[in-house]
Amino acid sequence: MPICLACIPKKHKHCSEAIIPLAEAAKNAKASTSLADLELTINNTIGNIQECVKDREATSEKMETQEISIKKLISITRQNINKHLDDLERKLLNELSTTYSSCKSKYLKLTNKLNTIDKVIKRFKDGTSELKRFAPDLHVFLSTHQMNKEVQDEVKAIQEAISSIDNYSIEIEIHQGITSLLEDVDCFAKIKVDKSTISFPFKDAKVDQAQLPAQNRRSVHDTRLQFRKKITIKQNGKNMYISGCTILSNGNLLIADSKGNNILLEYNDDGKFIRDTPVSAQPYNIALIDNDRVVVSYGNLQYIEIIDLNTTIVIKRLKLQNDCLGISYRDGKIYVEVSGEGIVVLDMEGSVLNTINCNNKDVVNITTSKLKIFYTGLNRNTVYCCNSTGEEIWSFKDKSLLFPGGIAVDPDQNVFFVDINSNNLLMLQDGGKVSKTLLTEADGIQRPSRVFYNKEKSLLLVCKSKNSVFLFSVI
Repeated sequence: MPICLACIPKKHKHCSEAIIPLAEAAKNAKASTSLADLELTINNTIGNIQECVKDREATSEKMETQEISIKKLISITRQNINKHLDDLERKLLNELSTTYSSCKSKYLKLTNKLNTIDKVIKRFKDGTSELKRFAPDLHVFLSTHQMNKEVQDEVKAIQEAISSIDNYSIEIEIHQGITSLLEDVDCFAKIKVDKSTISFPFKDAKVDQAQLPAQNRRSVHDTRLQFRKKITIKQNGKNMYISGCTILSNGNLLIADSKGNNILLEYNDDGKFIRDTPVSAQPYNIALIDNDRVVVSYGNLQYIEIIDLNTTIVIKRLKLQNDCLGISYRDGKIYVEVSGEGIVVLDMEGSVLNTINCNNKDVVNITTSKLKIFYTGLNRNTVYCCNSTGEEIWSFKDKSLLFPGGIAVDPDQNVFFVDINSNNLLMLQDGGKVSKTLLTEADGIQRPSRVFYNKEKSLLLVCKSKNSVFLFSVI
């Protein structure tokens, strides 16, 4: 630090040996490391500011896109509401017209009948006048008897008609939902802001620029799901049960319905139906191999197939000894749950590499990650994790579990699974020691059957056993 001559005897009298002249210290200052470090720090700080500005501009553009998208959604929703109300109005007016015409027709029918009787009675009246004026007594006597009988018949007809008269009053009862809309719904929708704090990577000039910032592992306590879309799946057979699902490389969803027709159903992530992919029988479960291929299990038909999605051609059919249920693929190996045997591991040619004996012989749902296998089974309130030899690594058991179903795992070994009967989606971490309920029945996932995790986009696909799937971002 620079010091003046006056400071030396007062504050630096013990530092005399360390003090050097300022001119000596300043020699070659332009070529000094300090100046170079200063310049580097300044340049990196400018770079950091520019990067931060670019990030904010990109975020601002993204928000602009969100605004346009929301405006479009509001407009479409309003149009749909208007169209629905127009359809309801048209239907109600048609119903009113039909009801009015029916009631009026019944009134007119009675009126016509009374008018006909009235004409008959008037003819009798004219007849009696003629009798009185021109006919002899004997003729009057006989005619009176006959006419009296006929008049009584007409009177009886009038009485019968009048006794069965119904009086109609047309009224209207406004649907409670419309009344509630007018009275209780005070806003079209709510605009929400999802606020999250980001840590912008400020680059230190003294740190190697090639070094990447460490990625923190997601904590189960901080994990939450951001709802993206609910997609209704069309029913193709008499019944429906979504028994398999995956997310393709193009972002589309592929669904297996084990009680529908012999097809796989494909939807995009906006819920638009794309196509049906024909398969040889009712599919039970599916697993993604790569961009073009999937492997499909067929339950009690006891075989699996590798299918090219582009051509819908069966590349290979692999026959097994018992029912083929849960299925997974990893690193060139197919893992199939075979009833009564365990998890059979095959190569792509169909050769059996290994059979993993599990604690639970009723395994239905499996998933794989690295060297671990995760599975759930029928009538067990337990989730298992084992190694490639079948040796149990850990298990998670809880009395709240009634019927664990579909299971998935992310790259950090966090496990997601659904419980079909308790209508929950849970997340496990640290070998099943830490758990968290992410979704409940209140979130609309009644009877959840399957779940799939997409590591590229951190998406979670949760399937109800019937007619719908939910897409979430894991954040």
